Amino acid sequence: MYKKYILGLLTVCLSSCSVLEEEPHSFIPAEQFYKTQADAMAAVTAAYTASKANGDTNRNFNILGDITTDDLTPLANNNDRVQLNNYTHTPQNVIVRESWQNFFLGITRCNIVVERVPSIPMDEALRSRLVAEAKFLRGFYYFHLVRLFGKVPLVLQETKLPTEVTFPKREEPEVIYQQIIQDFQDAETGLPDKYTKNEDRGRVTSGMAKGYLALVYLTRQEWSLAAAKAKETMNGPYGYGLWDTYKEVFDVKNEFGKEAMFDAQFVSGPGGQGSNLIAFWAQENNSIAGRGFGSFKPTDGIYNSFASYDKRKKEFFIKGTDNKWYCNKWVDSDATTANQSDNNFPHMRFAEVLLNFAEASNEDVGPNDDAYGAVNAIRTRSGLPVLENLTKEQFRDSVLLERRRELCFEGHRWYDLVRTGRLVSTIRGNGNTNIQDYHQVFPVPQLELDLNTNLLPQNDLYN
Repeated sequence: MYKKYILGLLTVCLSSCSVLEEEPHSFIPAEQFYKTQADAMAAVTAAYTASKANGDTNRNFNILGDITTDDLTPLANNNDRVQLNNYTHTPQNVIVRESWQNFFLGITRCNIVVERVPSIPMDEALRSRLVAEAKFLRGFYYFHLVRLFGKVPLVLQETKLPTEVTFPKREEPEVIYQQIIQDFQDAETGLPDKYTKNEDRGRVTSGMAKGYLALVYLTRQEWSLAAAKAKETMNGPYGYGLWDTYKEVFDVKNEFGKEAMFDAQFVSGPGGQGSNLIAFWAQENNSIAGRGFGSFKPTDGIYNSFASYDKRKKEFFIKGTDNKWYCNKWVDSDATTANQSDNNFPHMRFAEVLLNFAEASNEDVGPNDDAYGAVNAIRTRSGLPVLENLTKEQFRDSVLLERRRELCFEGHRWYDLVRTGRLVSTIRGNGNTNIQDYHQVFPVPQLELDLNTNLLPQNDLYN
């Protein structure tokens, strides 16, 4: 087990591939690598992989972000998911462990790029851009870790050999957040506004970095900074916008379109790079994508939160033969077998930036025309009447409800409930009395504590 853990931290899967969607497979010794521009490109491609590999087909983003909330329940065939849904999870939970290790593997790969690529003789502008991409990704991975676990180790250097492995302690969240902000700021200034080559579609941009900075500031309740950075994202030269209809947002033909910002990318085909996400959401034994798993089931609460005339309701939900609702967001009619779906998974969409701005602006100065305009653009597309004449508290509640509906099943709900202080009351309000205040972070995985006692003490009350 120890050797497997060390390999997970130290091994970087690299190949000569240059297309972002390809997942590297070869294992190449470090001393033979990091010599050429192609090596640098492959190293950055490897750094992206953790954004799509958090559990099979990215499913852990949904498990930790949605199954832990009032929006989703799991099929009872997986005890780790059931524990998370019931708030009876322990430090032995496999999903919690997988997510910790996946994000730190991504950070390890980012650190390699930041440390090694600057010394490679290559095109200077490309070299700077690749380092900025890695810094964005490192900020992305740490942003998830600090929200999920609170105190985590801050590791910013490459570990080259097993003899160099250190056992870091956990840093306070404030220290982690300052590094996240610095990484996103470096990415903001070091990345291009857009890419012109088709093979670069989906790579992170300056606009993505601004969008995530706004979300970081929102999470930290730095309202004016959050509103300002979201406004820069909205008004910048990035080409972001809303599709006219909600159906267009998730149409596979519109991937990398104007509403997409940062996606986990999947490409169907015999190479095994496709997604099987739609099978997790389809009714069990449904023929979709070969066979539906029925793993994730929307609750009556999320279904009933939509007005009958909300256009998203028809797009979001499909009724199964068991008379229960299932999610209909990810549909690829060409997917006939497992891992053949072409659907990307959205980590951030432009609609979220609008909602981030509306929330931050309201908290900063109260309801105002710009904040109303941002949230009402989403409501109008959905066929809902515009918001107007609300108090600050009413506007706050309305935006949170709109986030729940617009972004449902995209892995955001748990984070929203935690940062707004509503997690415990919301889950208890749905009849789950297991949840306690300490559940606002997850436990450090027991395997990690066993390997590194410097991670102690465990998060409160998880012992």
